[in-house]
Amino acid sequence: MRLIALLIALACLAPGQKPQTIDLIRDRFEPARFEDQRIEGFLGERMRVNLERRLLNIEEQILLEGFQSRPGKHPWIGEHIGKYLHAAANTWRLTRNEALRAQMTRMALALIATQKEDGYLGTYTDEERWTSWDVWVHKYNLIGLLSYYEISGDERALDAASRIGLLLHREFVTKQRDVVKSSTHVGMAASSVLEPLCQLYRHSGDYRHLDAALAMVKSWETPHGPKLLSSLLSHGEVHRTGNAKAYEMMSDLVGLLELYRITGTPDYLEAPRRAAHDIAAKRRFLTGSTSNHEHFQEDHLFPGEPINDVGEGCATVTWMQLNWHLLRLTGEARYADELERTIFNQLLAAQEPETGDICYFTPMNGRKSPRRDVNCCRSSEPRGISLIPQAVWGAEGEAVKILTYTPGRATINGLLIESETDFPNTGRVRLAVTGLGRGQRVPILLRVPSWTRAYSVRIDGETLKGEPGAFLRVDRAWGVKEMIDIEMEMSVQVHDGGAAYPNHLAIQRGPMMMALETQANAGVPHLFRAGLRSAAQAGDGYTVPGIAWRDGKLVETDLKLIPFADAKDYRIWLAKAGRVPAGPVSRAAFGRELALRRTHTAQGSMVDERVETFRLQTPREAEGGPVSLGVELRAPGSFRRVVIVAGPAGAGFRAPGPVLEVQRRAGGGWEPAGRLEGFLAKPGERFELKLPAPVEAHAVRITGDAPPEGVSCAEIEVWEN
Repeated sequence: MRLIALLIALACLAPGQKPQTIDLIRDRFEPARFEDQRIEGFLGERMRVNLERRLLNIEEQILLEGFQSRPGKHPWIGEHIGKYLHAAANTWRLTRNEALRAQMTRMALALIATQKEDGYLGTYTDEERWTSWDVWVHKYNLIGLLSYYEISGDERALDAASRIGLLLHREFVTKQRDVVKSSTHVGMAASSVLEPLCQLYRHSGDYRHLDAALAMVKSWETPHGPKLLSSLLSHGEVHRTGNAKAYEMMSDLVGLLELYRITGTPDYLEAPRRAAHDIAAKRRFLTGSTSNHEHFQEDHLFPGEPINDVGEGCATVTWMQLNWHLLRLTGEARYADELERTIFNQLLAAQEPETGDICYFTPMNGRKSPRRDVNCCRSSEPRGISLIPQAVWGAEGEAVKILTYTPGRATINGLLIESETDFPNTGRVRLAVTGLGRGQRVPILLRVPSWTRAYSVRIDGETLKGEPGAFLRVDRAWGVKEMIDIEMEMSVQVHDGGAAYPNHLAIQRGPMMMALETQANAGVPHLFRAGLRSAAQAGDGYTVPGIAWRDGKLVETDLKLIPFADAKDYRIWLAKAGRVPAGPVSRAAFGRELALRRTHTAQGSMVDERVETFRLQTPREAEGGPVSLGVELRAPGSFRRVVIVAGPAGAGFRAPGPVLEVQRRAGGGWEPAGRLEGFLAKPGERFELKLPAPVEAHAVRITGDAPPEGVSCAEIEVWEN
């Protein structure tokens, strides 16, 4: 009824006339303004890198050329400038960096100059409009232009955004163009324009932008739509909703929360809440990201090898945004816990702290691969980093609320908060609180992290105890620079590997997942052959009593762990006590897997020393054809014997069997080295090829003809003798 009343009231307004009130729902928590805070320490350093090494070195011409010379070189090449403008606007608010301001202005005006008379601002030709990722590109243009408008007040940006909104209204409301057919991923990509349409409506007051937003939601429940609302409200499971594409679905849910603020429709809050709770409980990695191969997976299934395409940067940032919106609306500590986990782990783990480059995927085990090409995650991650200040502190009514512990300062609700801490290295925090009005009484709500076992506050000789997962209230009249001393235990937790890693454990210290890093462990030649002496002996989280395979035997050794966010060549999953594998080590073990195309992988890979996990490679053609399975060796070297173990799916190469090919150097050509006679048909069957002489190689692969059902491979082993 509230939505109907709102629409009737809006219908009485002339286009462009601003209504007196727009949002029916007010946020419970309001983040501190970027302009009113400063952040230092670990988070501040990573944000500095984001500014100086990434944003100020943006590829201006590449981001603009798709608009200046249509069509663009890539279907979603147009998304990048909007993401940049959003990240740059946030960062400028915090830093007031004038070089960034000049660059942002230059790029925003260059983008606006490419807008067509009818409002179109995509990278497609007229004949290809509203196909593939075209609406998606307009979504990010709206986000970027509105972000620039908010910091500049430049009416040209708001006008350009309004013209986009009116064009979308003509196409998808007046002409009733099919949203789902105009998009990828069951329409979820296009309908995520819902978010900036709501923002545009707030800025302009033009009800047509709200109409267009409502049309996006309506498209979900069409016969061929993703059923986002009905599915989430009925069973609440994201992997059974739409096509389970994580980034696009969560983008829609963020937009739905914006629409909830405007309309007050309860279902628009309930559906995202159910989705977020489902993800946090069943589909969120310990490092604070979600999805394998960019899709939500089955319950509690978390394979974390590079081949699993873990933690797409875009999904990480959108998961962060979903929790941020729910935190604002509800004030609940659980969403702040999720934000802390994501920021201190997956978000900053994807950033190369020296260059500012970004990993597209960031596995739980393996080597990080930061990239310098223009791609979606390299544009999304800087947005996520730029949003960190909105997850640190703010106001809840008359109270000040502190969520994330970091050195810095902020002015909130008449209090100046100055924070001194080396968190997350230790749990000691000193807050200096100055009341800007004489004797001003302002409650301060301190988040007690869910991971700590002890949290205490000392103020003016009094000690208060906090309950993990809740807020501790400090209520008093504040004078001149009164001190709050916080001491929280940086508790060490041990997590079981579950279905994906049944013989392994992972260690968490405070908010940070810890990793066994190559450079810190010279005495551990094979990270995947190391584990804990006892699950009860996790040490201080930095040094763990362990066992490792070295010099042909298992030896006791201390394992040195570092935060996952800082690791480069690492594992977070360590073998349980008594489960460290012994015996010779294949050169292919935990190398980088190679394949002709992305395919199904069950709980692991074909180089993880586990025959119960496998890779299924299927031909491109329905009638069968060539497939390839390969691995880049952990280090180039010689070998003389190759073994391939059939996976549980049963099907294998057709006779006369696959050819073994070698790549002698990175980027080099492939050369035949022998043939594995016969074909793989029985689960667990081993086929071996012994070469007449040792072969030097950087990578090996098995290539052959496969039936339509493909080739199931549990392990590829490469041996020196």
